[in-house]
Amino acid sequence: MAYLALYRQFRPRTFDDVIGQPQVVETLKNQIKSKKIGHAYLFCGTRGTGKTTCAKILAKAVNCLAPKDGSPCGECEVCKSIQSNGNLDIVEIDAASNNGVDQIRDLREKVNFLPTIASHKVYIIDEVHMLTESAFNALLKTLEEPPEHVIFILATTEPEKIPATILSRCMRFDFKLISIEDLTKQLKKIFDQIGVEYEDEALELIAKAGKGSDRDTLSIAEMCKSFTNQKLTYQRVEECLGKTSEQTLFDLANAIVQKDGGKVFETIENVYSSGKNLSVLLADLCECFKNMLAIKLAPNFDLQLPNNIFEQYKSICQNVQTDFLLDALKKLSLATSDIKFCEDEKSFLISTFIGLFFDENAQISSLKSRVDVLEKKLQDVDAIAQNSAQNAQKTENLSSISPKIEETHQKKVESQNPFSGTDDTPKNQNTQNLAKKILGELVKFARESGGPILFQSFGDVVDAKFDQKNLVLVCKTQDIANIIKNHKKTFLNFLKQKFGIEDCLFEVFVDKDLQKQKQLASLLDGKLKTE
Repeated sequence: MAYLALYRQFRPRTFDDVIGQPQVVETLKNQIKSKKIGHAYLFCGTRGTGKTTCAKILAKAVNCLAPKDGSPCGECEVCKSIQSNGNLDIVEIDAASNNGVDQIRDLREKVNFLPTIASHKVYIIDEVHMLTESAFNALLKTLEEPPEHVIFILATTEPEKIPATILSRCMRFDFKLISIEDLTKQLKKIFDQIGVEYEDEALELIAKAGKGSDRDTLSIAEMCKSFTNQKLTYQRVEECLGKTSEQTLFDLANAIVQKDGGKVFETIENVYSSGKNLSVLLADLCECFKNMLAIKLAPNFDLQLPNNIFEQYKSICQNVQTDFLLDALKKLSLATSDIKFCEDEKSFLISTFIGLFFDENAQISSLKSRVDVLEKKLQDVDAIAQNSAQNAQKTENLSSISPKIEETHQKKVESQNPFSGTDDTPKNQNTQNLAKKILGELVKFARESGGPILFQSFGDVVDAKFDQKNLVLVCKTQDIANIIKNHKKTFLNFLKQKFGIEDCLFEVFVDKDLQKQKQLASLLDGKLKTE
């Protein structure tokens, strides 16, 4: 007998042999036992998860003369004929190569013929998404109302390409990826049966390389078995798969964490010189950082790694921030797709790994904290200005309640006007005293009617100048100057009422602003004009 590959030799023959698909197996077994079988099934899922296998088991089960717990017995005449591919009532169609409307029309004509040996004719259409639009339309009516002796089983890896009219007429089963634990158990069972010695860690590594596919896992296992005639070890599986050694990954990961550029250059050069695939190195390092991130965030999570390897991962990430690991994992994940379009893989890897030295998350966090502080200050200033504006509005409302009171007050002001009459003091001293007096009255006015914020703002007024009808206040900060400017109209009304000063030029400047000081000097010389 010709040699059979492991995935063909150990293909499941009953539902109990199928691994990793309990929801599918249980449903189909119950339908067989209750004899409530549908007329159309759709099996969806990734390659190697058991779609075609379950379709063949279902075809045997519905025709089995003595089914056992919903599974075919495998001993009756019908089961044996189906197992040997000698039963003409079980028809397998590859839609990838038979996707035209003519093939479907031929199928529609043949479905009306009764089965020869079995009780049901079963049509298994693999990769059904490859059918053309006209072929789907030709299949539609037959799929919806087939003869009682016909069952359709459609299998596909891309159900999104199947028209909704076809999907609505089928009972859909989604096949999920098989877990590493289930694949490892199956490998142990097979290797025990064929008499191959192994390390448990080696089988787990093979199961991981299978990526949830039973067929891929068995193909890799057969390759590894052929690679060594002795015990199957973790190291031998690594060599067979072309994976980077764990020690190389640890050295490279530690160099990135320690920001040792020389070690990065040396490691990449050694891997390149040994003829290893640099794309595999990048993928393995990405897996390495993923494991370190898992150890950092979930120390109790089972990574299914040998103890010595787990401890080395743990020692590397012990003093590393989680943000750094996350940022590195993102960059490495993107690089695994970008390296496919790169001609100089070695330079690409060097630039990628050295780029991991610069933690962008830390810089972003620093900038974010600084922006938060600035935003808080702006909010405080806005609150002060808003409160001051509200108080100023109240003051204006009070000053315009009664024109008669204002008129009476104006007369009183004229009698107290400091500018009326004569003054024997020198001109500069007189204006200085008037400026102080006006500032004192403004402070008093602010305390009585402007609110505590406005009153406190005058505490930062460092100087006041008055010359004829020009009043200038000099403040310590721009925030205080803005608050006083917001009440400019109110202060002008007060000067008019209190001192009878009309058309006064009222300006507020900051002490440290040199340009404003020049404008102040020009103002006192009578040369400044209103902007």
